[in-house]
Amino acid sequence: MSEAVQLESLLRRFYANQGKLRGYVFSATRDYHATEDILQEIAIVVAKKASVYDAARPALPWFMGIARNQIQRHYRAKGKEASNVSYELLEDFVPLFASYEKEEITERQVALKKCVEKLPQKQRHIMQMRYVEELDCSQISKTIGRSIQGIYGLLKRMKNGLRKCVEFQLQQPEVQ
Repeated sequence: MSEAVQLESLLRRFYANQGKLRGYVFSATRDYHATEDILQEIAIVVAKKASVYDAARPALPWFMGIARNQIQRHYRAKGKEASNVSYELLEDFVPLFASYEKEEITERQVALKKCVEKLPQKQRHIMQMRYVEELDCSQISKTIGRSIQGIYGLLKRMKNGLRKCVEFQLQQPEVQ
């Protein structure tokens, strides 16, 4: 197999597994932007090391090893230790990431959008600050004049409510 064909084949496998890798990396970083940056770095490493990859072996474990190294590099660059990350535990859950195929994610996104629209304006504003503007709970508490613990509690209740709402939405038959 020529080097170009081998690289193309490996990159196809990489992109076929990208959702699983994204879930794995995000679970370790809890940062959307860092996850996307790390995925780009993984793709670069995969392309550079394609010639040493053994095509007879499964690609996902190899990708996961590269991901683990890139996650560790990410934390070192930030001057932090990835001590709160259990790679073994994350790898145990990789098969579950496969269950969220594109169609299911799209259905979930539509359901989530409907559920968020049902929230009171004040709660939507808090969600906007936390998940879009990426403010931490102390910044939000100062902005709206509530305690930090109150913000944590509110976010937890909102997430639980949204999770239940999304599951309910997904169980409803489609109206045409």
